[in-house]
Amino acid sequence: MKKQLVQFLLALNGLLIVGFSDAQDLIPQPRYTEIEPHVQRLSKGIVLDSTLDAPFREYIVAALKSRGIATVAKGVKLKFLPPQDSMELRETEAYRIEVGFRGIEVTSRSAEGHFRAFQTFLQLLDQRPEKNYLGGIFIEDNPRFGWRGLHLDCSRHFFTVEEVKRFLDLMAYYKFNTFHWHLTDDQGWRIEIKKYPLLTQVGGFRDSTLIGHFGEVPERYEHQRTGGFYTQEQAREIVTYAQERFITVIPEIEMPGHARAALAAYPQYSCTQERLPVAGTWGVFDDIFCSKPETISFLKDVLDEVMPLFPATYIHIGGDEAPKTRWEACSQCQGTMQQHGLKDAHALQSHFIREIEKHVLAKGKKIIGWDEILEGGLAPQAAVMSWRGTEGGTEAATQHHPVVMTPMSHCYFDYYQSGRKGEQLAIGGFLPLEKVYAFDPVPNGLSPENEKYILGGQGNTWTEYIPDFNSLTYMVYPRAIALAQVLWCTEKPAYADFCEALERSHFPYLQTQGISFSHALLEAKPVFKRPESGDTALEIGFSTALESIQVQVQEAGGNSNWVTTDSIAVPEVSSGTKLLQLNYRTVAAENEFTITDTLNLQITPTTGADIWLVTKPHEKFDVGGNMTPVDGIRGERPWKGDQWLGYSEDSIGIIMDLGYTKAIRSVELGFLHDPGSWIHQPERVLVSVSKDGETYRKQKSFRVTREASVFRYRSKGRFVRFEVIPMPAIPAGMSGAGNIPWTFIDEIVVR
Repeated sequence: MKKQLVQFLLALNGLLIVGFSDAQDLIPQPRYTEIEPHVQRLSKGIVLDSTLDAPFREYIVAALKSRGIATVAKGVKLKFLPPQDSMELRETEAYRIEVGFRGIEVTSRSAEGHFRAFQTFLQLLDQRPEKNYLGGIFIEDNPRFGWRGLHLDCSRHFFTVEEVKRFLDLMAYYKFNTFHWHLTDDQGWRIEIKKYPLLTQVGGFRDSTLIGHFGEVPERYEHQRTGGFYTQEQAREIVTYAQERFITVIPEIEMPGHARAALAAYPQYSCTQERLPVAGTWGVFDDIFCSKPETISFLKDVLDEVMPLFPATYIHIGGDEAPKTRWEACSQCQGTMQQHGLKDAHALQSHFIREIEKHVLAKGKKIIGWDEILEGGLAPQAAVMSWRGTEGGTEAATQHHPVVMTPMSHCYFDYYQSGRKGEQLAIGGFLPLEKVYAFDPVPNGLSPENEKYILGGQGNTWTEYIPDFNSLTYMVYPRAIALAQVLWCTEKPAYADFCEALERSHFPYLQTQGISFSHALLEAKPVFKRPESGDTALEIGFSTALESIQVQVQEAGGNSNWVTTDSIAVPEVSSGTKLLQLNYRTVAAENEFTITDTLNLQITPTTGADIWLVTKPHEKFDVGGNMTPVDGIRGERPWKGDQWLGYSEDSIGIIMDLGYTKAIRSVELGFLHDPGSWIHQPERVLVSVSKDGETYRKQKSFRVTREASVFRYRSKGRFVRFEVIPMPAIPAGMSGAGNIPWTFIDEIVVR
């Protein structure tokens, strides 16, 4: 009622502004918002508080100028105030902002809180087509988590100082406060170390880079020198730039693994002392830092130059994906194990990390590492980034160690975000926007006592397949905006409301900033309705994230007109396969953003059939759920996670309902075989049938010899049960040897 009254009063004064309640589109969404009956005219400019320190004042002036608003001596006052004693703004980043009759007042007990409030103010401005007026509003806000991070890998592909600054600007706009800067890896050493100049002179560049996807046969390379590095002065420049936006920079110096670039420059710190080139391909390499004292001293020297550049409390030391092959064959490593009574190579890595931690602690810093640093025993004051899932973070929190949750299931922005054919090449996996939005950094089952050790969360962007800045922002946005909402809000809005805000306000903002971003939110997904008794057609509808999206279709070839429709009918296929090529486009009504794509459907007798997944897929590879094996879309290479159900189990059960009892003559199952990714076709499939869904009979075993497997199976029934039996373990000599292989299943057809 109050909102309607405000709009009525404004209308009487001729000041009604379209989209007056712009607060609904603020991301992150504030904790409390109230519309007030005031309007501030900004056409004459804004008067700034004279007490602002110089960097913040310069930032505000530049931000307002870029939006066409001048800073003047007489105009609307923008004040930054400390809280009164009665105000409950105890948290550092908590703030209030009020656009009222006195002007614009921002209240916080810290400059950081004032800065976060100013980002809210900028979003209020940016959501208005005309910036001459700003409607009255009162906002009170504070974040849920203190660590709201984004990670950027500059080792696989190098990004310039200016590009890193643009990345930081976007982070600030969405209230991120931690920048995890990945500076060293197998493919490049990016930070100047004056005592060891070859780290950048040799390790900062590579002579070849893989073309296409890792694991393709034959491998192809671009033989061109590429790379770069940041001088210590440039690192300081970026740190200062981030500090002015109240973003903490956490540098990562990888150890003991991911060391090929460093060892190309200084092979004496490896176990073999063999001179190898900077890696031009991706993956995990056996050649890691040796655990001998000379290597530890070398890494301490490196950290002694790195730590003064970064005021942050934490230094990230990696610790992930460090094969122990070289250590187990190295006499010096074995000697270290005997000297310190270490039972295995995992304990040796723990010893390695503890030696580094002692040095870092002596310099007044702390270490943080990937969850592998838990193996063999966690260093006494180390923090953990949990990336392989939430289990490592849960274990570390239970041991009362600080944790940043960044599981690849919800936080890896180098994964595919769309199944469209036009998607840029990615490492694999599938992480749609909706799944990022569903993330909760506090894992289920963690006691309230231990929840306090969860510092927050972080989105990670590894750049093996991200060669330039436009590709980078395309992969990160809008998924980073979803994560910003997750990490800030105690109670976030419904996903549908978030999507509407994105399309209505934030897509236009990114577009005006010249930022490349994914439009996958506008995708239409096929939805099937099987023919009922008397029907002869399979109905194909479309599911979209936004109600305002129109779906238009066109016959293959593009010669016919686009027709807006909710569904199309396809004659039922009783045998064989009908190939259906359908052009479609979606149009978002608010801003006319569009997606145009082609659906290549293979319609079979069981397309759209009911499926029960007796064995649940891994959460990373369960995007389409039980529709995935019957959606008519064949999985392709390079594989995207939305086209497959992915399992890491020793037995997989699936049941299909044919609708009524039918004569059966064959069954078909599609599998993926990609050993480089630990994905192997299974050994065999067991098939049985039932008329009532309870008693199954005529079980038959089939050996799997190819990805698209067709088995003759003559029987009669309504329900067909499949039991897929993977190989027990990946064979020796192959990637991931000894582990249970991944099994990827796609189309299942019963004829």
